[in-house]
Order: sequence, then C-alpha cells, then structure tokens
Amino acid sequence: MVRKATFNDGFGGKHNDLFRPGPNSRLNACVGRNGGPADFGRYASGYFEAGARLVASLKNDPWSVDSLIYPLVMVYRHGIETGLKHLGRTLPPLCGQKSKIKLTHNLMDNWRFIRGLLTELGEGSELLDRVQSTLIEFIEIDPRGESFRYPLDRDGNRLLQETSLINVEVFAAKMEFMAQFFEGAGYWIDSLWEAQAEERAGA
Repeated sequence: MVRKATFNDGFGGKHNDLFRPGPNSRLNACVGRNGGPADFGRYASGYFEAGARLVASLKNDPWSVDSLIYPLVMVYRHGIETGLKHLGRTLPPLCGQKSKIKLTHNLMDNWRFIRGLLTELGEGSELLDRVQSTLIEFIEIDPRGESFRYPLDRDGNRLLQETSLINVEVFAAKMEFMAQFFEGAGYWIDSLWEAQAEERAGA
C-alpha cells in the first residue's frame, strides 16, 4: 500500500513529492493562494505562452512534429476556451448584465454571448468576424475538443481521418492572432473599468 505523503509549506500550502517546491527557486511556480488567485485570464495567457514556446521549439527542431502537433493544438484550444470564459465573466458587468458563461468545451457556446457584449461596447465587426472565422475553422476539424486529445472517439471511430497535414507555422500564426485578441481585450476591459470609475468619481 502506498502512503500519501503530504506536507505544508510556509504559505500553508499542501504538497507532496510530485507537487512541491524545489531548490531552484526560479522554477518554483506560484499557484493557489500564493501570488493571488488565478482567474481564467491567467490560465489563458499561460496556455497561449506555452503554445508559443512549443512552436518556437519546433521551428528550431522539428523532430517529433507528428507527435507534438497533438499537445500543441490542445494547449492552444484550451487557451481559447479559458480566454472566452474570462471574457464571459469580465464583460457582462460593463454592460449591466450578469455572466451567462457556460462551463462547456464548445467554443461557440460562449462566443455568441461574448460577441454580443463586445459589439455593444463598440468593438468593430471586422475584428470580431476574424475571430469568429478562426473559431469556426477550429471546430470544423475539432468540434468537441477530442480530435487532438484522443486517437478514437467515444464510439471507437478514428479521429482526424479526413485531415492529413497541419503546418505548425500556419496554425501558429492564427493562434498568435487569437492570443493578441484576448490580450488586447483584457487591456480594453481594464481601460473601460477605469473610465467608468472616473465617471462615477466625477459625478
């Protein structure tokens, strides 16, 4: 029988031999209550950054690209999913609404709601059309978030049988655009909150 070995650190955290601080403090990541609570936005930025670093590594050395394409796409897909959920929580109060975010893996479920809010706040249709086009392209190949996670679907059918080649640079260029969209939306939301706070202060 294997005994669980957990212990507490100076921050009151729960650790074991797998998830614990190490001697190289530069590689100790702050999570949980340490460093402030992570929201969907922090998760999204982390997934996009991880994807970008993997792309950079593949450009330098394409060895195993046929295997690494699966985690690469999944990392970016989860970045998009968490990015949408972040916007779905931060945008509604700016429009006097409650969040209607759906905890789903379907990218379009939350996009429809978010696009309406962004339009109401004055975002242009050209940018939103481009984001939507990329989302549609994503789900055309990976509709349920399974195609790059597993080789078979729930019924035992092989996935990705109609797709034969995926170029990492082509894919990464669109993912970089999506990362910039979410980052820009975050800054824009912050500026809108500041503007509203100034209006209330001056009223």
